[in-house]
Amino acid sequence: MRGRTARAAILAAAALLPSCQTVKDPFPAQSAFSFDLIDSNIAGQRSISPTPQIVSWTVEAAYATDIDGYDGTFAFLPNPPCLYTENVLALVSFSSLCGASGLTLPAGPTRKANIHVSFSRIELRQAERPDLSNSADPDGDGIPNSADNCPIIYNPDQADVDAATESFPVGDACSDLDSSNSPTIPDQDKDGVPDLTDNCLWYFSPATGDVNVPPDSNVNGIGDACERVAGIILPPRGLSVTCKVTFTSTVSQASRFVMDFGRAGILNCVSPTNCSIDPTALVLVLVGSTTTFPCTVDP
Repeated sequence: MRGRTARAAILAAAALLPSCQTVKDPFPAQSAFSFDLIDSNIAGQRSISPTPQIVSWTVEAAYATDIDGYDGTFAFLPNPPCLYTENVLALVSFSSLCGASGLTLPAGPTRKANIHVSFSRIELRQAERPDLSNSADPDGDGIPNSADNCPIIYNPDQADVDAATESFPVGDACSDLDSSNSPTIPDQDKDGVPDLTDNCLWYFSPATGDVNVPPDSNVNGIGDACERVAGIILPPRGLSVTCKVTFTSTVSQASRFVMDFGRAGILNCVSPTNCSIDPTALVLVLVGSTTTFPCTVDP
């Protein structure tokens, strides 16, 4: 009898408890939507001229409008303008240098949006370089670059005392003497500055003072003697483009759109100081896919 009484008491207490309800997930699945800026064409001094080593932009604005599922305008660049420089010697991302951020969206549908980007300045910098294409022969020794171990120093004999130990063959004629008086220290331009520290690798530029590096007044990694600058001429009010994009909000994934100025046809250089831009060739690329979205130049 005592057992029945205890059981009845338990059932009565349970009846007083609130009914079980489903609580809304406090951390719903989300995705991200972001913008990035690069130039995939930058390279070092050993690349063929006029490939730039440094590309810089003054970005006046980067924002998105008409985003499905989001009310209002979202600024990828919270504190414009931003001077973004991409230097092959010290790569820093657009988001890190400019404090750019992405937009978090609920996962689920395919969305549309308009991405707007404005520039007031675009500039390319590089070190003066000879014609380094395989068939060229800038030193006139009868040996094309593809086989010449001293491309800009005349050496038809191609002598190289340490050829067996070099990962990048450098001939005796363009090497300095080591402690044993053997020509094993690469110096492509024979200016007395080893290739390892020469910021004008292909241009005669001796070091001054006690530092064995040619002068570099703006400390950007390109020596003053060989630095060449090409400022891209933009419209009087700057260059502004709008790109219409679509993307799918996928759980824990970012829909990252990249504007790559290194794509063929955008920046065209006929010399290190004579470059132009075709803004109609600008597109946005959805990272992780082959999908591109054309951009139109704003009036």
